[in-house]
Amino acid sequence: MQLGCLKRMKLARRQTLFSLSVACLLIGPSVRGQDVLLQWHDPLSQPASSAAEPRSPVRFVWEDEEFDETSESNPIRRTAYQDQYPLSKDSEDLLPHEDHWRRVEEESASEITDRFANDEAPWIEWKKTIGTATWIAPNTDGLGVTSLDVRGSLEFPDFQALWFVPRIAAHFLSGSAKIDLPTQLYDTSFETIGMLPIGERWFVQAAIAPSFFTDSQNTGRKALRLPGRALAFWKYSDTLTLTGGILYLDRDDVNAIPSAGLLWNPNADWKFELAAPRPRIAWRFSHDDESARWAYLVGEFGGGTWAVRRASGLNDVATLSDYRVMAGYERKWVSGRGWLVEAGYVFSRTLEYTSTPEEIQLPSTAIVRLGITF
Repeated sequence: MQLGCLKRMKLARRQTLFSLSVACLLIGPSVRGQDVLLQWHDPLSQPASSAAEPRSPVRFVWEDEEFDETSESNPIRRTAYQDQYPLSKDSEDLLPHEDHWRRVEEESASEITDRFANDEAPWIEWKKTIGTATWIAPNTDGLGVTSLDVRGSLEFPDFQALWFVPRIAAHFLSGSAKIDLPTQLYDTSFETIGMLPIGERWFVQAAIAPSFFTDSQNTGRKALRLPGRALAFWKYSDTLTLTGGILYLDRDDVNAIPSAGLLWNPNADWKFELAAPRPRIAWRFSHDDESARWAYLVGEFGGGTWAVRRASGLNDVATLSDYRVMAGYERKWVSGRGWLVEAGYVFSRTLEYTSTPEEIQLPSTAIVRLGITF
């Protein structure tokens, strides 16, 4: 009976995630853009007037558009702080976004070789570093978690269709002895992301992130995970982009989830990012030539799977799962620096071990997160 109940609970969790994705997708056709925010250009096309101009190297040029409403931008999403699967702010991960635009310029292979030989630009560079600290409050008979996460992006200045995101994280658990969890959990991953424009309205993105999730005691093959994603984006209108695909989480509770939804920007002050696993609605309430201030509401699917050694000495696999609703404030500068604070509520918290069929219910609690980008 317990095993049957557990299966029903897992099925309900998968159905919840699928329903969120479908709901986001169904909202899309009813939304229509009003102000032109996103101008899509065929990345392989050149205006007629440029035919006689010298050709420059293959390059994605990122521009911050939120401080200049008159600039044209085609968005590539940089967002999402997840507990485990590294969907990071420098992964260009889930949705197109008005913050950045790429322009593709072409140059012959010999000219590119000459550029590298002359040391005119580094062939690879560390683009950004993002650090976050997340606190899930302990309560009576509950589990508290403090997580520290650092990640960055390695990019090729002359070929930004491919980039890498290394990441490390540590989670410090309180009250874990009551449920036979270790006091620390660790994540390391190295994500490779590729993106390809197709025509004037489509682009696709794929990523894979070899990862190691462990308590440092159990370092067997169960600690190795291979999350990834495959997503497609279609520009429906100048203010609306639809997305669909799959996120492979490689967790024991949820292997994969569909990601279907939309990005709608009715004007420069509003963003509606409606897609699993991190829907968000953001409002820019203040900005000047140097910085912008945003307030937002966001939902998350949190948790992860780790290889652990239990008090008895048994090597096991533990999976934490939860849902989160938070309000946030973010300050961003033209230079790329920024910081944020989020606070909210964590619910539907569970813990399960591979060795036992029972699912442990954990009490709901509060969450606070601080983040910095430099």
